[in-house]
Amino acid sequence: MSKHSDYAKELFKKGYNCSQSVFVAFCDETGLDIEEALKISSSFGGGMGRLREVCGAVSGMFMVVGMKYGYTDPTDKSKKSEHYKLIQSLAKRFENKNQSIICRDLLKLTSKLEAPIPEDRTEAYYKKRPCAELVEYAAQILDEYIEIKNMEEKEMMKIAIAGEGRNVTEHFGHCVNFLIYDIENGKITNEESIPNPGHRPGFLPNFLADRGVNVIISGGMGGGAVDIFNERNVEVVVGASGDAKTAVLNYLKGELKSTGSVCHEHQHHDECGE
Repeated sequence: MSKHSDYAKELFKKGYNCSQSVFVAFCDETGLDIEEALKISSSFGGGMGRLREVCGAVSGMFMVVGMKYGYTDPTDKSKKSEHYKLIQSLAKRFENKNQSIICRDLLKLTSKLEAPIPEDRTEAYYKKRPCAELVEYAAQILDEYIEIKNMEEKEMMKIAIAGEGRNVTEHFGHCVNFLIYDIENGKITNEESIPNPGHRPGFLPNFLADRGVNVIISGGMGGGAVDIFNERNVEVVVGASGDAKTAVLNYLKGELKSTGSVCHEHQHHDECGE
């Protein structure tokens, strides 16, 4: 079993549909609230509202990778193609094991459309349906892909520190400089310091993301900046202090964890980068 597959299977056996079970199991990865994730994925159970089209477990899998790795720029053909390639490869892996990604094929149904009323979840239901195992397998595929992706990102990445000279600063938006460290195979290969180009709402998170930064470490940060970093798939680590290089090394060893707290004290003055 993988990190999320047991949870996904458990959710399905509690009565959630196949899409909800996969999507909600990965809320810790997507950052979504569970209730929000349940609503988003609710339409895709039973092969999309019992239309018996694409399996809901597969749809849930696609939604997770969309949240984590999807593109946002409609003009970026390269990223769009890269994402569709990922979707096709995940679908192919599911299909290779289960012979199809289509709900009615997986359930061996003869008719294309069923009534919208779901069946009661009885012992007999679970015995005759492979859905719990399909949900479990979709989550396993996701876990394996995410683990590989995380390893690749840690092999070559950029970590930025909001600094005051060589130390981590308390306030992201009004830092003196950004210390940027290039990481290859878990080791620092290059570091540079660039002055803060100027604080204005929404600018700095995009400025750093555009430079290829994968992780931002700071003492404090406003919620607006955190949201933008999340949208740009940049990991945010707050609550750090002390020597900047030491913070980076601790992060690489897995010893630096984000407190997850958002600055409120200076919100109205925009001091933490909202």
